[in-house]
Amino acid sequence: MGGNSNYLILLLLITMVGCSGNSENSNAQHKSDLLKPRLSVSEDKRYLELDDGKPFFWLGGTAWGMSEWLTREQVDHYLDDRKEKDFNLVQICLFWGKREDDPLNFTVNPPNAYGFKAFHEVDGSPDPSRPLLNEGGTPQNPNDYWDHVDYIIQAANERNMFVAILPVWGRRYVNAIHKRFSKKVFSISGMKDYGDFLGDRFKVYDNIIWVLGGDVQADSGGNFLNYYRSMAEGIIAGITDEAIKWDEPSELWDYALMTYHPDGAPLKNSSLWFHNDPWLDFNMIETFKWRDSVYLAIQHDYQLSNPVKPTVMGEPAYEGNKNPYGEIIKGIHMRGQAYQSIFGGAAGFTYGGFRDEERNGPLFSPFKGWEKLLDMEGANSMKYVKAFCLRHNWPDWTPANNVIKSSRGEGALQKVAVYSKSTGEYIIYFPENSDAIIDLSVHGKKAEKILAQWYDPKSGDYTEKSPVAIIDNGMEASPPKNWSDSILILTLK
Repeated sequence: MGGNSNYLILLLLITMVGCSGNSENSNAQHKSDLLKPRLSVSEDKRYLELDDGKPFFWLGGTAWGMSEWLTREQVDHYLDDRKEKDFNLVQICLFWGKREDDPLNFTVNPPNAYGFKAFHEVDGSPDPSRPLLNEGGTPQNPNDYWDHVDYIIQAANERNMFVAILPVWGRRYVNAIHKRFSKKVFSISGMKDYGDFLGDRFKVYDNIIWVLGGDVQADSGGNFLNYYRSMAEGIIAGITDEAIKWDEPSELWDYALMTYHPDGAPLKNSSLWFHNDPWLDFNMIETFKWRDSVYLAIQHDYQLSNPVKPTVMGEPAYEGNKNPYGEIIKGIHMRGQAYQSIFGGAAGFTYGGFRDEERNGPLFSPFKGWEKLLDMEGANSMKYVKAFCLRHNWPDWTPANNVIKSSRGEGALQKVAVYSKSTGEYIIYFPENSDAIIDLSVHGKKAEKILAQWYDPKSGDYTEKSPVAIIDNGMEASPPKNWSDSILILTLK
């Protein structure tokens, strides 16, 4: 009897050890089955890179209301246009809230183009813990709201594009501070539940970037930091089936790429609240208006350390909108914001269109006549921004504004400069047609000969390289006549 008892105990121990090993193998197998996003942060923490190690130049477009407003055919039309213009990303919001021309016509849980709502409703209010799901649908033949979201993500992926997804417009539904256009819908637990649903539903895609927030300061109307942190926890739980706290460093965060979208308050961007949080992979900046603080805002985040993180200009002024001085934002202003952002150290830039003279738009909703806004001058010149930066090895750039000795300009008209370590070039952006004195000696650079070449940001054309005269205090730089803005490339020989 004693021998049988010992045998049974030994057998039980072997079984327990075997089960433990199988559990570890099961967890390992589970993780190996999970997709990581095709984008990650570069080793030097300055930009994003693809899974093959190539730098990713973020060139995005805002179509916040895409999943609420557009049909599949319209989604294709938008993405085809942006792909042709060399955009590689679209920013959308899944729970946005339609606003019509009538300023009082605001729909809290609006149906999409196919009549499907995102959430079940209780007493007329959406319940974010209960997404409205129906069996039997497909992305091509949707049976609920979320089938159509699948279509958008797949359509972008087919074009080798990424989707920066804002789960909810926080300004309206979380902090609820948008006067007349707000309703507080989310609790902290509701944010986690919704994040869990999204992470689980869309974990099969590797072209998603998760953007929390939504045109809002995290502490506006109260302290909502933990609401957004709870959503980050939920997204990871949905993807990995494992729980993790927002302040806990873990490799699990690698299964999602996340940032936070603020509002347009100068220098109040994601880094103010979440820079040290391990879930925040990179910072995002919004200015919305044509402000004097574009370069300053980027430089603020670029100079942050411990940790160093990339930053992206996620929402500048919109082409066709008005700046604070009543001037209509034009293509030259969009280029200026793009180059000031990238020259300031940004990892990318997002373009936005507002309205035209016929009141078509806004494109970001997108509302009536939005197709006509796709070919605005600024949108067409974004491909030249990207092409120039990639050709001149943008990841190796460091800000070098001190080489501009005179006539630097201010605010939106500030000239900006970078130095490219790999090419040895100094590159200066002129946001208007005005002269400047450039002095490379402040960097300890002396050369018997300096070659100058000009680039037209509007057309993408280069001039021939030619030697420039070096004077005692530097060199005189005069952009070609009739160019609205220009870039000077200086090469030392």
